This record gives sequence, structure tokens and C-alpha cells, in this order.
Amino acid sequence: MTTATQAAAGRSEAAGQDKTHPFVRFLRVWGTILVILAVAIGFSIASPYFLTVSNMNNIVFSMFTCALLSIGLTYVVAAGSFDLAIGTTVTTASIVCAMLIPVTGAPMAIVLALLASMAIGLVNGLLVTWFRISGIVGTIGVMFLLEGLNQYLTGGYQIAVGYEETFFRWLGQGRYGMIAVKSVFLFFFFAIAFIIANKLRTGHYISAVGDNPLAAFYSGIPVYRWVTVSFVLCAFFCGVAGVFLAATSSSAQPVGGAGYLLEAFAAVFLGATILGKGKPHVLGTLLGVFFLYMVSNGMTQFGIDSSARKLFNGFVLLIAVGANAFLNREELHLKFI
Repeated sequence: MTTATQAAAGRSEAAGQDKTHPFVRFLRVWGTILVILAVAIGFSIASPYFLTVSNMNNIVFSMFTCALLSIGLTYVVAAGSFDLAIGTTVTTASIVCAMLIPVTGAPMAIVLALLASMAIGLVNGLLVTWFRISGIVGTIGVMFLLEGLNQYLTGGYQIAVGYEETFFRWLGQGRYGMIAVKSVFLFFFFAIAFIIANKLRTGHYISAVGDNPLAAFYSGIPVYRWVTVSFVLCAFFCGVAGVFLAATSSSAQPVGGAGYLLEAFAAVFLGATILGKGKPHVLGTLLGVFFLYMVSNGMTQFGIDSSARKLFNGFVLLIAVGANAFLNREELHLKFI
């Protein structure tokens, strides 16, 4: 067989790898986005107040903390692990920041709070890699330790930030016309996360480790290092969320970030179905968070209670992930944890 014939055969084989129907391929890429658009159109038809600039601003403002947690968690899940301490990391960062502001001033307190959160991420990463503890078990242990530490530092009470801290309050409460300062910072940090994930070696190595750690190891990639880096990045974004959480309420709560854990995981796994990626990615995660908060906002306008909203979010997540798995059912399923 000549070289040209071999090349033609190779092209024919490559072209024949995906024999699925074009409509199925279309649904793989755009199915979840179509669902998001359909829900948005449904709410906008039912309520004239839904699709307004003011309401969209409210959705983006309210999703800030969850969005940063979810973006950070995306790196850890992409590396093939889990971090269940993200909520308590947010709380710890907010407490550290609020406690240090009277001592060091707001700018230095913010830096120290971010360093403290990144130290937590480093501990999580070392537990998972060098100490070979499951990501679920190790981060649950860290979560309980942080909960105890947060209760000890606060005595179970909130830590207020003085009203004279105008710069700090501006971070969480400032506005430019109808646009909240937090909303601008959300897209700024999203841009940073997107560049890290898609344009830098860091994101590519983290994805390679998550796809096949053994292959990455034999390719010369230091697997332990990049898994640890994923935890540190996750903790950094949690720290940013904690700082802004304290700035928004002008106080730090002893359990301020505890309620975001399940929403963050839902957003990451829902986002993995967006654009047919099949793997966690930062853009999908942001859209996943927006969808969850858009649904919550729409249901609130119609007076639907929180239990129904949680049920709806759970069904949507199962349907979206299940549809993605069905559309990729020709792949061998080997991950069960």
C-alpha cells in the first residue's frame, strides 16, 4: 500500500469515528444552552419584570459568591478530585479579613485573608497527594477543623466591620449607576480563571492529570504538583469570595459560606454538559451558576418557596447530566466515585 493510500485510509477511518446522527451531535454541544434559553424565555413571557437590566443585575450580584466557589472548584474536579471544604474556606477567609481590618487596615487584611485561604488549599492538596488521603475524606476532615476554628475565633457571633472602612464596603456594596462593583469584579476574576484554564500551562497540565494521571506521569508531568496547584487555586477563589462576602454585609458570619457547597458542585457538573465538553470547564461553570440563580430568581418572582426551587434544581441537574451521559453512551463508563 502506498503512502498516499495509507493517508487516505487514515483519513477515512478518522472521519468514520463519529457515526452518530447530526442532530445528536448538535444536542451534545447546544442541548444544555437551549434548555437555559428556553427557561429564560419562559420566565420572561410569564413575567414582564424578569428580563430587565435591573433583574439581570440582581441575579449576577446574588450569584457572586457561588460563582467564585464554583470556578475554584472546577480546577479541583478537572484534576480528578473533590474539595468539600470550600464553604468553610470562604467563611475562614471572611473571618480573618474582618478580624484583621482594625489591626492592619483593609488592603493588608485582604492580602492576609487570601494567603490564609491559599494555605488551606495547600494543606488539602498535600493531604490528597503526599499523604494519599481521598479528596472526599481529607477535605471533610479539614472542613470540620475549620468549622471548629471559625466557632472559636468568633465565639459564635458575627464580627462587624466598622462603617469608616469605606473602601472595604465599596467592594461589596458600591455601584456605578445600575451596575454593582461586585458584578464587575466577578467578570474580572472569571477572565483570570479562564486564562489560567485555557491559555496557560497550568490549566492544560491540570486537565491532563485529571484525564489520565498515569499517562500524565509517564509524559513527565509532576502529577502531585499540579493536583496541589488545583487545590490552591480553588482556595484562592474561595478566599476572594470570602472577602467580598464580608464586604457585602460589613461583617463576617461564623457559618457564612456553609450553604454554597452543594450549589457549587451542581454548577460544576451542570457546566460540564455545556458546549459538549463532557469535562468541567470555567465558562460552563459560570453559565451553570447563572442558570441555577436565574431559576431561583424566576421562581421567587412567582412566590414559589425554597423547597420547590431546590427540587427543580435537582431535577434539572439530573436531567442535564443524564442527557449528556445518554448522548455519550458509546463511551465505556468506568468512574463510579
